[in-house]
Amino acid sequence: MFPTRFIVAVLGGIVALVLVGAPSAAATTSATATAPQRTAVQTIYYDASRAAELSPLVDQAAEIWNTRVTSVQLAKGPAGITVTTAQNGSAPGTASCVGCTRGQIYFYRNQIQSSGAAPLRVIVHEFGHILSLQHPPDIGNCDKVMAGGRCENPNPSAEEAAAVQRFWARTWRPAKPGPHPADESEIFGAPALVTR
Repeated sequence: MFPTRFIVAVLGGIVALVLVGAPSAAATTSATATAPQRTAVQTIYYDASRAAELSPLVDQAAEIWNTRVTSVQLAKGPAGITVTTAQNGSAPGTASCVGCTRGQIYFYRNQIQSSGAAPLRVIVHEFGHILSLQHPPDIGNCDKVMAGGRCENPNPSAEEAAAVQRFWARTWRPAKPGPHPADESEIFGAPALVTR
């Protein structure tokens, strides 16, 4: 009798382990299978409290970028990008860095007006630098906000949005100094190119 009880006890223990272990393994597999895959989204905060009358356009420009990219989002808040408006400067706008989470953007009223570019386009353009974009070779192409030009279109091209998406999806992103202000003046002073 003793060996039979021993065998029954061992078999009972194995059955108990299987029954207790099985739900845990199934639960783990089920939880892993149903958990959504999350990608890290970088948030860049901007403060437009010094942007005066351009403040609503700064918010609109941020929303334009936010609807086109998912790896980075622009949000109102302190300790990020400070947006300032002044009367006169060397260009319609300047950004202190390219591909960064902290820096400054300056907008100059008189230069925006004399550039012939829509103010919203200028603002989206400067945010484009913060989001990693440089000027393309086809300056004046109204289909690209980074091409400057005397244009109205404030919407980044699919190519520009894809470049920002790729940049912020990477794990390592080197920030670079911003474009020289003289370059910005030339960018927006360029005549619009007909691309059709």
